[in-house]
Amino acid sequence: MKLKNIILTIVLAIFYPFSLLQKINANEITFISLESKSLARDFETINAELVKRGQYQLTYHLFEYAPDIKNQVAYVIACIQQLFAINRSHLVLLDFNNFVVSKFKRKSGVTVLQLWHATGAIKQFGNSVTRDYKIKNYDYAIVNSEFFVETFSQAFNVKKENIKITGIPETDKLFNQERIIENESYLCEKYPQIIGKTIVTYAPTFRGRFGKGFYETKIDLDLIQKSLGDDYAIIYKPHPLITNSRYKDNDNIIYMQEESIKKVFAVTDVLVSDYSAIIYDYLVTQKPLIAYVPDLKEYSLTPGIIFDYEQEFPGAIVKNDKDLVNEIKAIHTCNNKQSNLYDKVFQYRDGQSLYRVIELIENIMGEKI
Repeated sequence: MKLKNIILTIVLAIFYPFSLLQKINANEITFISLESKSLARDFETINAELVKRGQYQLTYHLFEYAPDIKNQVAYVIACIQQLFAINRSHLVLLDFNNFVVSKFKRKSGVTVLQLWHATGAIKQFGNSVTRDYKIKNYDYAIVNSEFFVETFSQAFNVKKENIKITGIPETDKLFNQERIIENESYLCEKYPQIIGKTIVTYAPTFRGRFGKGFYETKIDLDLIQKSLGDDYAIIYKPHPLITNSRYKDNDNIIYMQEESIKKVFAVTDVLVSDYSAIIYDYLVTQKPLIAYVPDLKEYSLTPGIIFDYEQEFPGAIVKNDKDLVNEIKAIHTCNNKQSNLYDKVFQYRDGQSLYRVIELIENIMGEKI
């Protein structure tokens, strides 16, 4: 265990006995995030529905993690606050791995539900990779299909029967045609430079890890834009953990950090990604997909990939800028591979996953403490 985790554990251990003195509020649900200071994705959708129903007391501990010293101090304070929030709540909702939950056994009567922050996973994660602490003490997790049950069970140390196949609420938006049309109109009005162009969206996952910082894949988007010509426009949608992109103020690239990737899909003609789970979401569109993976050999070993990437990826796989340009110009769809992976990943296509998750939450909240 790293020194900073040892220090954090010691600090939390001082407060832990006091957190156990609290009485559990049978009506309280606490949202805990490490990825955003505001409710996002499934958290936002689920919260909106719970607020509308008005049955529960909702509390929020939202924190955007970063490796700098100031943020690290704030993180310690946030963890202390989480410790008390966890031990007074009937239900704790997580969208990322949580140190406090894993290191300190909670009071009897507190239930932890891991919602994660993506439709599934391509890369190995959680307890399936080398990490600073073991993930444990989660009661339930949700997944999009049977395909992910084994992976999530191992990653979160949760029994398979407690991995609930509800579908992911955020994916409901992918099946709402009215919303897709609205998103297209919104983006065309806000970014008129995309009108009449073939839109290539580059949306990779991050490299790096918590504690050490995050960085972008090496790619020359300026060269790619120049090589493609004026008939094309490149949208760059960085991972939320990338906060200092070298393309942020680049006039040649349309930088969309703040826009939802689901909105961006509405105007995208070709998606270029890598090991990001957004490729699962993009399958719904049935549009061309390209993998830009110059580090595939290394990434396949560490952290590892949950399926045979070179055989099953539903599109062209390239490892340098020149080949990427050629594949974008060729534009073709791997229909069989797309449909095969789509069938594995999406057990539900009815746009009702939110309500299945809400039903799960209501069932948990109905349990006696």
